[in-house]
Amino acid sequence: LVVEGQVPGGIYTDLERAGVLRSGPLLYRFNDGNYRWIAFNDWNYALDFDVDSNLVNQPGVFLVLHGVDTIAEISLNGLFLGETDNMFVRYRFNVRNLLKVSNQLRVQFRSPVAVSGNRYEQQLMDYIVPPRCVPPEYQGECHANFIRKMQASFSWDWGPAFPSMGLWKAVSLEVYQSITLRDVYVETSLNGSDWQVDLLMHCETVDIGVSHSGTWTIRIFYNEDVLLHELIDDSLVSGDQEREATIEPWMPNGYGHPTLYNLSVSYSENEQVAIAKNLRIGFRTVVLVEDDLQTGGRTFYLQVNDVPIFLKGSNWIPADVLPELVTPEYIRDLLTSCVDANMNSLRVWGGGIYELDEFYQTADELGILVWQDFMFACSMYPTTSWFLESVSIEVVQQVRRLQAHPSVVLWAGNNENEAALRGNWYGTLSDFNLYRQDYIVLYVDTIREIVKREDPSRPFVVSSPSNGKLSEEEGHIARDPYSELYGDVHYYNYYSNGWNSSSFPKPRMSTEYGFQALPSVHSWATVADPSNDDDWSFNGALLSNRQHHPLGNFEMELQVSSRFGLPKTNLSTRRGLEDMIYLTQMHQAQAIKTQTLHYRRHKYQLSENGAGLTMAALYWQLNDIWQAPSWASIEYGGRWKPLHYFAVDFFAPFLCILTELDDGTVAAFVHFDRRQDLVAGTLTVSLRSWDLLDPLASFSSPVNQDMLADEPVWIRSLNELLNETGCTRETCFITSAFFDATTGQESIAPPNYLFLTSFPNVVDVSKVYVTQRSEWTVNITLLATDYVAAFVWIDSGTYYGTFSINGFMFYDRFKTVKFY
Repeated sequence: LVVEGQVPGGIYTDLERAGVLRSGPLLYRFNDGNYRWIAFNDWNYALDFDVDSNLVNQPGVFLVLHGVDTIAEISLNGLFLGETDNMFVRYRFNVRNLLKVSNQLRVQFRSPVAVSGNRYEQQLMDYIVPPRCVPPEYQGECHANFIRKMQASFSWDWGPAFPSMGLWKAVSLEVYQSITLRDVYVETSLNGSDWQVDLLMHCETVDIGVSHSGTWTIRIFYNEDVLLHELIDDSLVSGDQEREATIEPWMPNGYGHPTLYNLSVSYSENEQVAIAKNLRIGFRTVVLVEDDLQTGGRTFYLQVNDVPIFLKGSNWIPADVLPELVTPEYIRDLLTSCVDANMNSLRVWGGGIYELDEFYQTADELGILVWQDFMFACSMYPTTSWFLESVSIEVVQQVRRLQAHPSVVLWAGNNENEAALRGNWYGTLSDFNLYRQDYIVLYVDTIREIVKREDPSRPFVVSSPSNGKLSEEEGHIARDPYSELYGDVHYYNYYSNGWNSSSFPKPRMSTEYGFQALPSVHSWATVADPSNDDDWSFNGALLSNRQHHPLGNFEMELQVSSRFGLPKTNLSTRRGLEDMIYLTQMHQAQAIKTQTLHYRRHKYQLSENGAGLTMAALYWQLNDIWQAPSWASIEYGGRWKPLHYFAVDFFAPFLCILTELDDGTVAAFVHFDRRQDLVAGTLTVSLRSWDLLDPLASFSSPVNQDMLADEPVWIRSLNELLNETGCTRETCFITSAFFDATTGQESIAPPNYLFLTSFPNVVDVSKVYVTQRSEWTVNITLLATDYVAAFVWIDSGTYYGTFSINGFMFYDRFKTVKFY
């Protein structure tokens, strides 16, 4: 079998493009299993190429493979160059004496499934490094922890197994006379009121041990207008170069402007420019604050340019299981959706990849803080010499590549491996000290030490979740990695009432939490057979195949039953599936809203046991990797789920939080990210009946800029409120609206609502009129009946775009919605 390949690319996409895969597209129906044979085989790539004769005898000629997935032997013109064994490492081979005018490059890939399995068996001769395999519901491959490759490519509880092979990044010939500039270390710091920029150039030379004498020219300027004209433009000598300029610092979204400056670095010898590199940098500092508290525990929050930041956002997984399919446009679309939802942070999860340059460049531009995991997740890992050597190169290269980005604010050694070891997830308790020592060797002695050396400008935590400094004090494996009093937590409870905030913890940071929902009808239609009824059944084989989370469908059914009641339609029919899609998505959105507002409210509150002072709400997860049940707020392809529309409001910089307190009162809190976000005005709280549009009672309270965020603006006994109005928990609910003191109109604070019991029957909107259509927007006016309509969802069908609001409570006479 011989087909044409592409670079960047991979074997799955190459075979699909060549028409070899006859069962349809890679993600269609059951093809994740049908095409698994591809991963079990070895594949060879070959390229014939010519070069200009004057390149052959240059002093430095190097073949550079910027991304090889993963186990391969490289040869040029029949001569062996070397092996690759790490997807995250750039490989560089000196080919000066091998290169000809006409050449053949050959890359021989070995099956990653076979290699990882063999390594696991070899390790067993000493001791087991678990897990033995992923859960059977994952329908994946075993032993991803034995290969430095995207761990999720062997499958996860939200994604398929496509253990690909190929050249997933560019291959190039680098030709130069003396040196090349690979990376630039950039550190900005404040010395009083003065900004200091420290630069360190990482170079590669033609010959080891040969000294070079030349001139470095450094310029920092703003946009195309050189506002800081040649801030530094001298041959570098010992000592500082000082210039006077007004600097605008880089700030995250919602806290200021993410101002970027252009940094140009060039090197010349004999008055000829040998190398040049251009970067965009931001002036910002970052500190992880862990101060002791008298009530017990420590704070845990990030401070950017001396400003404490509440992290609002989500967790990022790979945008595609096959990285070559991800485009810069799609990355920008997803990150722009984050900013549209008032987010300022993303956690790059440790089972995926160190993202493409375009991801970090876009995050820099949009002001999105990046919590960057190293690529280790939910496993124990070997600590053999070959593994540690490969990881060391990986960490050095990735830290140097990403360090100059102001968006990257924290390094984390792994995802959940401290918790896995302490919690005995994989049966390690009987040899706990052995696995703890392996843990320390890999994450503390190797990864942390390299990060401290390569990038002292950022905080590093060994794991997420962890207790921060306390984990280190307790031997790097905390007694309780999920403590509310220290560090960050991951919290999932699918059997609790996700619409009741009393069930949630009060951590210093919540960096994972979530509920599943089904994909939309439109996403599902891209992978299901329209003529196969079983594909359109909630109980069908296709949905079961796509549900990788153990008991996931049962849990969603339980959640819908508890909050809504199950639909009366037959769940084995298409209509039943469509009803469950709507209900699981609305349950997910409301549950994550409730949990997020709980965390935001406890930013300023400290419980008697010392819990609270929460400074992060990063829900799991932002994006999907395929069309399946998942925790995502944005579907594969970019379509917003209801959750993402809800995020626009629950991450608003200024909002009202309604909550029922433990003492039987109902309270309204005004919450803001910054004091300047707080607008003076009037907060109106209304008690409403489900069968009336006009409120039964309304209460107004003034809001001014001196108010304390931890004290309620309005509070009443719920029982008294219900008795006064003749309401019950089942017949009424509570809403809030904020009116600007200057204009008297509803302000930027989104309206909010509080349900008093499990949800009643949803009343449909009776009429929808499109009143205006233009090339870019559609104005839709909704006319209500005499009843309140809850969770109103407007479907754009096959049209791609977003609405100004969606999934909303409809208790007005009419509402205008725009479609962009």
